[in-house]
Amino acid sequence: MFVFGVLLFGLAIIALLTGVMSKVPSVRRNAFLAFGGGLILSIAVIVTSSITVVPTRNVGIVTAWNKPTGRTTGAGLQWTLPWEGIDEWDASGQTYSHLGDECVWVTIAAQRRACIPVQIEWSAKAEKAPENWAAYREVGSKSRFEVFIERRVNPQINGAMTSIFATFDPLGSVDPTSGDAPAPDLNKTYKDTLVQALNAELGDEIVVKSVAFESPQYDEPTTQAIAAYGQKILEARNLEIDRANAKTRAEITKTDASVDQVARCLQIAEKLGKEPGLCMGNSVSLTRPVETGRAG
Repeated sequence: MFVFGVLLFGLAIIALLTGVMSKVPSVRRNAFLAFGGGLILSIAVIVTSSITVVPTRNVGIVTAWNKPTGRTTGAGLQWTLPWEGIDEWDASGQTYSHLGDECVWVTIAAQRRACIPVQIEWSAKAEKAPENWAAYREVGSKSRFEVFIERRVNPQINGAMTSIFATFDPLGSVDPTSGDAPAPDLNKTYKDTLVQALNAELGDEIVVKSVAFESPQYDEPTTQAIAAYGQKILEARNLEIDRANAKTRAEITKTDASVDQVARCLQIAEKLGKEPGLCMGNSVSLTRPVETGRAG
């Protein structure tokens, strides 16, 4: 707009010179009117080109002839020199949201595959805005900030996710006593690790505000491996129970065999309501001998 204002001012000067040099009254009058209108319009355009409104929570990048000056502004109504402009750099909260079916697929331990649902909230650092603004160019309909996210931020987040989950083993969450496989708590295990990884790669350019995970999903081979591992644990547990029961039965049998037969007979007699004296003969028996009648 500044260039347009300068052109209008130039036309106003030409109209003024025309009016001064012309001896025709009508021409002089029209020329002076054109000069006045052009002058007012050029001043208005130049003043307008010096005003920029920066949206809330954005950073204004002050440029001169489309090159950054190194100065930034805050949000609101901002004044610059007529030949300067202000481009915007978004410093508001951004969200890397990949929850539910939009989860991030990564390769985990034993070359298995897991889909990790994650949401990361972050914002760009205002002090790095001029440098990052100058490092990226508009591509098609995408702004410099959108290109910055696409080429700088998102690839680093994806790389950090791949790195920290490279050793994740879902079989480690299987209960070694029951074979159950509860969903692992990724927030407890990987939240701080991911924040540290992002700060290491992007800490000079963005601020990571929060990280939240949901329960992971697995590809079919990994799901089958978890189920098979749980089944093996359950089978091993049942085998141990069977072995313990067999050992107990063997001990009972051994104990019964070592019990004195008279004592055992007395226990049985008491239980059956028989005469205990029957157990005191040479031969232990709970059956009374049958008496025979005398002849004649």
